[in-house]
Order: sequence, then C-alpha cells, then structure tokens
Amino acid sequence: MLRQVEFEMTLPDGEKLNQSMGSLMQGILMEKTDSAWAAEMHTQRVRPFSQYVTMKEGKPIWCIQTITDQAFEHLIYPLMRLNRVHLKQRGFDIGLSHFHVVKQEKFSDIETKYLLNHQKIHHINLSFVTSATCKTQGGYAVFPFPYLILKNLVSKWNAFSDSSIINSDHTADQLDKEMQVVDYHLHMHPFSLEGRRIRAFRGNVSYGLFKNDMAARLTAILTDFASYAGTGIKTALGMGGTATEISFYREGK
Repeated sequence: MLRQVEFEMTLPDGEKLNQSMGSLMQGILMEKTDSAWAAEMHTQRVRPFSQYVTMKEGKPIWCIQTITDQAFEHLIYPLMRLNRVHLKQRGFDIGLSHFHVVKQEKFSDIETKYLLNHQKIHHINLSFVTSATCKTQGGYAVFPFPYLILKNLVSKWNAFSDSSIINSDHTADQLDKEMQVVDYHLHMHPFSLEGRRIRAFRGNVSYGLFKNDMAARLTAILTDFASYAGTGIKTALGMGGTATEISFYREGK
C-alpha cells in the first residue's frame, strides 16, 4: 500500500523552515526506527520511502511517503507515539502534531485510475515542491527532461510494484518520443546537503501533446506515482518532493 502522511511541525521562536532541513528529518526517521530494519533497507538500491519539509498555509509541514506496508510500519508507527523530536545538529526540539493520512492506494489502484478511465488525458503537471534533479552524463540535470524523469520513476516502480512490471529498457525512451513539454515555470534552486550544493530546479512543468492515448495513460501512471516516490535522486533526504495533477479532456473533445 502506498501512503502519504503529514505532521505539522512546531519550530522554536526565531527558527525558519528551509528545504535542507529534510536531510536532518531523515536522520530522525532512522533514529526512531528499528536498527536492523534500517540496516537492511540501506542495502537496497531504491529506498521504500520519500520525505520532505514544506510550508502549507503558513505552517511548516513534514511530508512522508511510504511505498510499502513494511516501511509504513517501521517509519510511521514510531513517530505516531511522539509529540516532539530532538534535532541534534541544530540543538533544538521540533514539535509534531496533527498527524493525518493524506492519501493511500495500491499500485493497481493507480493503474486502474488511468487505464480504465474513458476520458483522454490532456496534460500532466508536476509541481516540484522541493528541489529536484536527476543524474545525467556525470552531472545533475537542471531541467525536468521527460526521459530522465520517467526513467527514474520506472526504476522505482519496478522495485516495489506488486502489480505490473514496466519494461525498463525502452519505456522511458519511447514515452519521451510520444510527448512534449508544453509549459514550465522553473528556476534554479540548489539543495544544500552536508556542506555541498547540489544543482537542481524547482517550480512546475507540464507535459502534453501526446501522440497516442496509451503513452499518455502510462505517463500518467508513472507521474502519479511520483507523488509517493518523489522525483529524481535523494528523495529520502528531502529532495524531489512532487505534487502531480492530471488534466483530462472535457466530454465531447
């Protein structure tokens, strides 16, 4: 089961939330979970969760997405018993309150949502809530090129899906040829991590002008999944927080 949960954070007076605090909150997750499970998880190529911090309606929010039931049990259950955590690197406590599950669904639910919907997809909008990037040619991409985004999502989907497996060798390349970037509002926004700055981008991008209906539906499945898995690299450390919006053609179009 895929789940997205949120905690409202209370910071000490004078402290402001910034996205790089996500890497410190990942440390809290590892501190509170079972050490044996954490050690086993770190041997996996793909993490079964993503997390980031952001502001919503003027309030600091910790967003955690788990991709498996086991990740939910080991990461979220321990936090539900707490009302505050101590951030060692910053020397202060953070209050946690108003826990709630934002959404939850199965891999098969995401597939059904788009494969069986009789309406055709008009465009797909991705909002990068925290800085995102993908590795490319030994560096970091500073634009959400469809091929890089989809290749990354196919890898994550195949690592955990209990439904279908997507042909990882050719799918991203084929989908990239079937779509275009139709709009974007982006800016460079590096992510600070352990004393270094990772080149990355934030903002919104829209994909559309799909050449065939099935390409649009498969892209919708993968980008919907991005709201759980995150986009690109280091999504367990606070990067790549993603909100997905799928727009359909109106009836009769």
